[in-house]
Amino acid sequence: MRTTEKKRAANRKNAQKSTGPKTEKGKQIVSQNGVKHGLFTRALILNAPALTDDQNEYNSLVYSLVLELQPEGLFEDFLVRKIANCLWRSRRVILAENAQIERQLRNIDGQVDNAIGLQQLVDKSADDPTPEQKERTRSIVIGGNVIPNENMGRNISRYEMRLDRQMTRTLKTLNILQKRRKALEVERAMEDKEKFGDPLKMSNQSQSPYNPIRDNPLHDID
Repeated sequence: MRTTEKKRAANRKNAQKSTGPKTEKGKQIVSQNGVKHGLFTRALILNAPALTDDQNEYNSLVYSLVLELQPEGLFEDFLVRKIANCLWRSRRVILAENAQIERQLRNIDGQVDNAIGLQQLVDKSADDPTPEQKERTRSIVIGGNVIPNENMGRNISRYEMRLDRQMTRTLKTLNILQKRRKALEVERAMEDKEKFGDPLKMSNQSQSPYNPIRDNPLHDID
């Protein structure tokens, strides 16, 4: 299996995972998603007679990614939700693929009869097929329809690859921002240490046992 195929398979698997919040605090965060981030979800969540998305499932997906990727600030949060949107759309790729396969398998008996008829046209001297031969032909016909046909398969694959590229770029951007942010945090901590001293050392000194020479305010007085 090629790397891109492995990546798509992993993305499909992740798209179906959704571990929702277990704590009351987590549930409260998720409950506010629709209010704080309606811009990201209003057009994404479907509410049609034939297909209705579950807002709670989407919220749980976002919550899981927030816990895993630990964004800070508005832009990092936006990138995490963009990744969630890619995973959410990947679920629709699976739906589209399954629907097309079901469509192709809808008239299997007719396709089997056509295949047998074609064989008899090619070989006019052939006897009527036995039940075993019919079953073998049926298996061959089913095997040829378990993946979407060329046109639909190409469209599904193109859409899936576009989502994969978008998610990969977004995750790369998020990683760059987080590394830069953490480097700045370390730099600021070093500057504070130089300016105000080591807070850990000062804390340890404040918690050390009483020293009559060091801690006696009169020991320096002659």
